[in-house]
Amino acid sequence: MYFLNEGEKNIMKMRTKPVMLGTASLLLLATAACSSDGGTGNTAANQDKPSESAKEVNASGFPVVNNPITLTAMGAKFSTHGEWKDMKVLNEYAKKTNITINWQTVPDNAFEEKRNIALAGGDLPDMFYRAKLTPYDEVNYGSQGVLLPLNKLIDQYAPNLKALFEKYPEVKKSITAPDGNIYTLPQVADYLAPRIGNKPFINKRWLDQLKLSVPTTTEEYYQVLKAFKEKDPNGNGMADEIPWSGDKSFPLWAGLRGAWGLGTAGEKNANIDIGPDGKIRFYTMDPQYKGLLEYMNKLYKEGLIDKEVFTQELPQFLAKGTEGTVGSINYSNPNVVGPKYQDDYVSLPALKGPNGDHMYSPVNPTTQTQGTFAITKNNKHPEATIRWVDYFYGEEGSKFFRMGIEGETYETLPDGNVKYKELISKNPKGLSLDQAIGQYSPWPGGGLPQLITEKFDKTGNSLPSALASAKLLQPDIPKDIFPSFLFTKEEQDRLNALSSDITTYVTESRVKFVTGAVPLSAYDNYVSTLKKMGSDEFIGIYQKAYDRYKKN
Repeated sequence: MYFLNEGEKNIMKMRTKPVMLGTASLLLLATAACSSDGGTGNTAANQDKPSESAKEVNASGFPVVNNPITLTAMGAKFSTHGEWKDMKVLNEYAKKTNITINWQTVPDNAFEEKRNIALAGGDLPDMFYRAKLTPYDEVNYGSQGVLLPLNKLIDQYAPNLKALFEKYPEVKKSITAPDGNIYTLPQVADYLAPRIGNKPFINKRWLDQLKLSVPTTTEEYYQVLKAFKEKDPNGNGMADEIPWSGDKSFPLWAGLRGAWGLGTAGEKNANIDIGPDGKIRFYTMDPQYKGLLEYMNKLYKEGLIDKEVFTQELPQFLAKGTEGTVGSINYSNPNVVGPKYQDDYVSLPALKGPNGDHMYSPVNPTTQTQGTFAITKNNKHPEATIRWVDYFYGEEGSKFFRMGIEGETYETLPDGNVKYKELISKNPKGLSLDQAIGQYSPWPGGGLPQLITEKFDKTGNSLPSALASAKLLQPDIPKDIFPSFLFTKEEQDRLNALSSDITTYVTESRVKFVTGAVPLSAYDNYVSTLKKMGSDEFIGIYQKAYDRYKKN
């Protein structure tokens, strides 16, 4: 069994989204589409016409409104969260803004169904928060007028977002729908470490034991892994070393593809990047991809890749790491192997491939997550709502949202840096950091309308090992990292028809080629099959979306 990576998850979400509604919800959707305020004419008109309550909104500062108002919000509650209605950060912010939120939370695993019923049936909250809206949702419900266009609201009432758009133009481009409107807001990461989900690390203690240097090419990496397997670097007299290990998402292949010039557009769009001619390429049918498969097949065949990688869950991988038997990993930071061995690992650079290619490609864009927040047509206070959420895209709001209450959850050090107090970092009730801060703020689990900065990010991404890895890799990451593209309804319908079978075939074939279940001599047949499945049309749709993105 193979676990989908970031881009493949996006493809499958696009494919499954239209059918998740179910028959009853589709009937509700038809009813909503026929209602007097549900058509596409709702969008442009509402964007130009201020709400009746706009005069109550202060353009800057606090409170946001002089007279208290109440809004309703539906959101996906992560497993480590306390009740949102009891979170001190949200409640203190309510006092600061004069805006009380009536939170309607739904557990993560049930949220999309509940949200889809609300979207289709018209029983809408004022806003969706931690909304988990897909590109399909944005275009579909935006064009129907269910989600309000935010362009002019941002221009007039969201100075922090406007500043982000100026600093990172790609953020605005990434959330602009084909009709020119912005219907949802993103999670933005303004430093590199959290955007590289799986960073490459290698066991330096083992290298020193064998008098080997940190590898810089794919050939050197092969020789090092071979030595790890054959020369007992952990010194226990047993052949128990696993040269490379990971869970069934198999992050090694993504970490290596840049050494064959593949994945030039980052991680968000499975199988798609930019070729040498500057046009969209389906890179998992490129001749270079065959070379990558041959290399990984060689590693697997010689026992240099964990034989259980395509079936083991994360806990199994973590257990192996804590046993001191793993030589190389691709993960957010080496703490995954536990406190006893984590300091044994150092960062690997982007490896140079057999043809001179030199890139580390599994990198997400500055727009880390799209579709985190939306305002619905039922909202009577859209100006106040956009001001409410804009705060979390500035430094002050990011600090408040991520760190909590000064003196209670965090303290400011003499050098100006901040750190969690032991209530959070070493919780007396035994709560993890995510659980402890999750009683105060809903940021654990991500997918929120927020700005993540290095100064206020206290997750594993801000650990010295993760920051050092990102710094080492930074010169070799792709220059043009794609977001998840927004497609027209017609384009999305065709992608829905094409993508599931294509993505499944590519991922299953990768496993078969790597393990040797299918010989590499069958690669041309694999390419021919993809063409028959519609890869050319698939490429054409992405090319149109990319062309629009460049013009935004």
